[in-house]
Parts: sequence; structure tokens; C-alpha cells
Amino acid sequence: MVDASRFLSRAAEARRSSKRVALRDGFDTRASGDWLDLVRDVAALANSGGGVVVLDGVTDVDEERLHERLASYAEPEFESFTLEELTRAGRPATAIVVSPATNTPLVFSRQGRYRGADGTEHVAFVRGGLYFRHGAKSEPATGADVRDFIKRQLDATRSQWLANIRQVMHAPDGAEVAVIETAERDEEGRPTLIRLTTDPHAPLYGQVDPDQSHPYRQKEVIREVNARLDGQSVNAFDVLSVRRVHAIPEETRPEFVHVPKFGSPQYSDAFVDWLVVEHGRDPQFFARAKAGYLATRQRRRRTDS
Repeated sequence: MVDASRFLSRAAEARRSSKRVALRDGFDTRASGDWLDLVRDVAALANSGGGVVVLDGVTDVDEERLHERLASYAEPEFESFTLEELTRAGRPATAIVVSPATNTPLVFSRQGRYRGADGTEHVAFVRGGLYFRHGAKSEPATGADVRDFIKRQLDATRSQWLANIRQVMHAPDGAEVAVIETAERDEEGRPTLIRLTTDPHAPLYGQVDPDQSHPYRQKEVIREVNARLDGQSVNAFDVLSVRRVHAIPEETRPEFVHVPKFGSPQYSDAFVDWLVVEHGRDPQFFARAKAGYLATRQRRRRTDS
């Protein structure tokens, strides 16, 4: 996630929309068109390197509903945004702080069509559409947008490489760098078997294919869990809440989640089983996780203010 304070300070003072700040005067939570326009702006900001959407005079935006709308219309899965309270010119407002999309941009998997108050049809975005910020507007991508996105990913990769090199340069005396010999490669050139020793009689360790060990995207996790629950259904925000409250990132629970270099997180059968078992132990498992996640966010807002 980005440092929210950096965008919030700009949002509090902005008088007009820009590449990083999308100002919206009012927001009707009952209007599907307002939700679709908001989804478009969030996706465009994420693809453009991050920013903030400001809903002036609005304090009742449902974070769960925004997660659901974004998951319903855009791919890959994107959770890197937060809702923050803001005051502008003495009026309350809601700021949606959006982090940059990483690895792959957000693309719309469905058309965002709605009927306006005058009865006419409007299209907020098209299926397959890739949107970026062009000044004060969220618009379809240009070649320059795609080049800029690729450059940001290359810069991030380069920074990671340099950080890794610095780790090697600052390794303590006596440390050694081990070069692993590849025994076999798959059709894409990835190692499938590697030797961890020069002993030719040592055992071979095979690489686990993440598409087999973690076969589910979030939508498929939800479908699998709902099929096994008795009379209860969960949604994307329920799964997000569980992951946040129970600390389930790839770093600490690799048996549950895998984040590929290019694409959205993938989940294992073990994760699906764990969700179902936990719900069986406590029928309020998902409700408690959601309440805990929202309470944590509310405490953080009070602390920041």
C-alpha cells in the first residue's frame, strides 16, 4: 500500500481534478452509474501509478460494496485501496486512496452500462477496456500509457535487483554465495528439478507447479466455499477480512496463498478446507473476521487523525 498521508494532503487542498486526484462532488450510493464511474476512476488511478478519489460531502460509502463492485468488473483481483475520512473546506468527505497496480494493469472483464436519470443509456467502460488518468479524466489507454506502465514495472524490478545486490555486498565475513545447478527445465525454461549439492547421489527436489498446488483465484475460492457451506454465502470482502485479521499473506502462509509474478493471488485446496473447517467450528467466523477488520481500520483512522 502507498503512504496514504501523501495523497490525503493533496486531496485536502485540491480545487480541481488532476492525474492523481479525482474530485467528485457528491455520490449517490443508490445510483449504479455513480458506482460504475467510481470503479472506473479507481482502476484508472491504479493503472496510472496511484492516487486518490475524493467524494465531497459523502461519508456513507460502503467499503465492502466497493470491493465487490471492483471484483465484479475488473481483473486481476485488486485490494490495494483504503477508505479514509477527510475534511475539505469544513465539509466532511471520503477519500479513497489507491495504490499502484503491480505486475499487470487492471482490465475490465465486463461492460459497465447503466441508465441515467433521464432514461438514456450510458457506458462507463467497455469490456476489455484499459483505463488511465489523462489529466482530470479517466480515459481509455494510449500507447504512451502502456509504455509508462511497463517502465514503472521495470523500475520496480530494477530496484529489487539492486536491493538484492546490496544484500550480497553487505553479507558478513565468511558468508558464501551458492550457485544452484539446474537438473531439468520445463518448456518455459523454469527449473523443475535442482541439485542442492555437488554430490551426484544426493536426492533431487522438484519444483511444485503453483497452478496445481494453488489452483483457485478468489472468485473460485468463494464458489468452492459457498458450495460447501450450509445455507450461508460469503463474498470477496469476507475473504479479504479473514486474510487481514488472521494474517494470511504468502510470506507467512505459503501453503494457503501464492502470488505469481504476473497475475492475481492464487489459493490452495488447503485454504478452502481451512475456511470451511473454521466456519464449522464457529458459524460466526466470517462475521467476526469482518467486524474485526473494520474495527481495526476505524481505530487506525482515529489514530491518524
